[in-house]
Amino acid sequence: MALRLGKRLGRLFLTTVATFALATAASAQVEDNLHQPYKGFTWGYCTYYAAQVFDRFAADEGGIDWRGDGGRWLRAAQEKGWQTSANPRDARIGAIIVWQNAGRGHVAIVDDVYEDGILISEMNWRVNSDGDATGGFNRISQSFLPFSTNLSRGARRRYWFAGYVFPKKVIDVAKAKPMANPPLGAIEAASRPRIVVETSRATAPSNN
Repeated sequence: MALRLGKRLGRLFLTTVATFALATAASAQVEDNLHQPYKGFTWGYCTYYAAQVFDRFAADEGGIDWRGDGGRWLRAAQEKGWQTSANPRDARIGAIIVWQNAGRGHVAIVDDVYEDGILISEMNWRVNSDGDATGGFNRISQSFLPFSTNLSRGARRRYWFAGYVFPKKVIDVAKAKPMANPPLGAIEAASRPRIVVETSRATAPSNN
């Protein structure tokens, strides 16, 4: 157990170093944009960060061409002809990961993929997977999410994994039919999320 934990910490450290330049560049871009929206996505929110990073991976496809809150991104991307998957283990570097909840949902970027989980980066998420309040409004943070949780997150406000949007379009848009969302009861029964304690920020808007 100790050896496995040591290996995980080691690879997380290496991945964090490798993605530090990306996070730094994104942070600088946030400041350089002087709080201006990016493709209609409001500064400081999860959609603002995810859209900019995804567009770097999807430059050959023209980048994001949909709108809406994070929880609607999976269906919106499917309707625009992007490749998607509802299987948690289909993760790919550069993909958008989408969560849904009773509100606006949440999105993040897949930074790396491991045998037992994924490393993500995101903006406007209050608590990372270790329970440290390192994220928040207009803040970029990283978290490791184990596949054993079915990638569900949150405590008081539960976020369930909806799917991935990959930075590549399908050849025939007609083949990108929206997936029917499984009943909430089925998701609840199948999901065993890792419970974390969320902390509130008095001045921070809710996730979108």
